[in-house]
Amino acid sequence: MTENQPPADSDNPDAISEQAMTWFVRLRAESVAVDERRQFQIWHQADPAHREAYAEIVAFWEDADFHTTLDAATLSPPMLRCSTPSNSPRRRFGIASGAKPLLAAAASLVIAAIVYQPALSCWQADYCTAVGEIKTVQLSDGSHVTLNSGTALNVNMRNGLRHIQLARGEAFFEVQHDPQHPFQVDGRYSNTRVLGTRFVVREDADSDIVSVVSGVVEVSRNRQNPATLKANDSIAVDARHQSEVSHQSTGNATAWLKGSASFDNAPLKAVIAEIGRYRRGSLIIRNQALQDLKVSGRFDIRDTDKTLESLQQTLPIRIYRLTPWLVVIV
Repeated sequence: MTENQPPADSDNPDAISEQAMTWFVRLRAESVAVDERRQFQIWHQADPAHREAYAEIVAFWEDADFHTTLDAATLSPPMLRCSTPSNSPRRRFGIASGAKPLLAAAASLVIAAIVYQPALSCWQADYCTAVGEIKTVQLSDGSHVTLNSGTALNVNMRNGLRHIQLARGEAFFEVQHDPQHPFQVDGRYSNTRVLGTRFVVREDADSDIVSVVSGVVEVSRNRQNPATLKANDSIAVDARHQSEVSHQSTGNATAWLKGSASFDNAPLKAVIAEIGRYRRGSLIIRNQALQDLKVSGRFDIRDTDKTLESLQQTLPIRIYRLTPWLVVIV
């Protein structure tokens, strides 16, 4: 399998759709090779479901509404329900015939967000999860790692090492105690070193956040001047520095382990960003004035549509589904 080739086939319709989108994006790249085109033809002919999924991506891309400008958008009723024929691309992708949805500027953003970040990370990782998937794996030393949605990590347990590279996302570690072999997790910016404990490492856009549930860990940047964290301590590490250690309950940091996301007076933009981690595609707050609306509560990350509906019922916002992969909040 080449580096840019989609993963192995699956009967799961979501997996097939993701493969189709991966091929669609890859075949439009300047660097696409003859062998990759041949591999696409093999995939395309292997199953009628593959051909149907790819045809839908092409129809979505070529739909005239997709190429209207964002400023010219005329939105259909909230939580869009259209009445066009079932065999129409507009029906299949939830685009109302009278709408002028925003889609030109968002085209590359939507497809890239669905395809490239999680898919490329998975192809290069020892363990990974798809968007919306949470799973636990046991390592050879008896430690357990629970990977959150869209997470990828590499493991090196050879020659006495216990080393994890968090390539993307968030993971909860339950480390088997072994004084002779410290357990180390490297994020984008952070280095966490432990003997035996339970903690979370999360990669955000601009920093790593380490939160300790029990035990003691050392966290540093570039392995210099480590800070010691105990139960309910957290620290953020970015490209330039590490924060002071904060002490508060790790309940919010570990809520995803029980299928929920918990917020305490958080801005709507942070809530939407978190919900977006558990669904394919993009959630966009078009009305900038809404971004700082405060949100508190616990929401189900296993059903993000239900969570969005709950937010619409409790906040002065309206939610529009333009496609299965693009939701706009105004």
